Amino acid sequence: MQYRFRPILSAILLLAVSACSTTSQQPSGNASKKSSGDANGGVSQSAVVAAAKAKTEARYAIKQDLGPKQHLDMSKAPDATPKVEPRSRGGNKSRYEVWGKSYSVMASSVGYKERGLASWYGQKFHGHLTSNGETYDMYTMSAAHKSLPLPTYARITNLANNKMVIVRVNDRGPFHGDRVIDLSYAAASKLDYRKTGVAEVLVEAIDASQWTPALEQSIRKQRNSNQFSASQSGANVPIVPTAKVSSPAAKPAAVIVKPVAQVQTSSQNEIRQQYKRAPGYYVQAAAVSKIGGAMLLRDTLVRELRRANVFVEQANDRPDLFRILIGPITDVGSATILMQQLAALGRGQGLMINP
Repeated sequence: MQYRFRPILSAILLLAVSACSTTSQQPSGNASKKSSGDANGGVSQSAVVAAAKAKTEARYAIKQDLGPKQHLDMSKAPDATPKVEPRSRGGNKSRYEVWGKSYSVMASSVGYKERGLASWYGQKFHGHLTSNGETYDMYTMSAAHKSLPLPTYARITNLANNKMVIVRVNDRGPFHGDRVIDLSYAAASKLDYRKTGVAEVLVEAIDASQWTPALEQSIRKQRNSNQFSASQSGANVPIVPTAKVSSPAAKPAAVIVKPVAQVQTSSQNEIRQQYKRAPGYYVQAAAVSKIGGAMLLRDTLVRELRRANVFVEQANDRPDLFRILIGPITDVGSATILMQQLAALGRGQGLMINP
């Protein structure tokens, strides 16, 4: 089983979580400030990193992470139920640093999709505080992510077996170079990769204000009938080196990469700017960081929906964010029907943008 060390941010490098309880097992804010003072006193960067790792490791009675002594069947464990929540007071600093490396927290999770490796964490962290000040429970559907706002609800699909769960992201990590998300023991068990330690997954942030159980059921039904794979998702692929996927429907990464590169070289002039958007309702199918992936999904949706008003828009405030939009649409009813069509195609719930 492959595990990797996952620190809790509030325990290392001065990232004090404001929501921490006074009864927490984590070091106090004063201890963190003392560590900072030592670092500013001339200690080398490598020594600071080593000290932070040792200090975090010393917090836990268990050195090697593992599940409970007796494995529990989590196949029927309920998913997290998306609901609108305010941002947590802790864990949402716009920029933070761990072991000498800086990370940024996203302003919004809307439209976020990412493909990569998921690991899991269990008994070692069970009962300790998460980055937003809550208590980690390895038997609930939760997760840690480096940049999603806390909390964020996300749909996780194991691309090897098409199993899906919904988790609530309330922690920071994983800080291992090739992992995009760290799931709880319960979520990893339900996705059936507990024994292997890691799995290639698709992470999709959920807009809780538009999510419904009926919509989720529709998405899963369609994906199960079509043997959903990452190439259908519109995710920014490949984000990390692609592991071999056992599903016969999953396409090799090379098949995906080549057309993306071709589109990127020929479509620079087709990108619209946000300020040029005409009045009306729009449905956002996805938001990605690569022009090529955005253009590829646009062309796919034009064919699948048989609509000409599908386009790629560059965000005003983020030059590296490209939205795939459909519109303008004249009324809410038509936009809702379009979102249902996207769900039936296995494209996710979409996001309605009001005039």
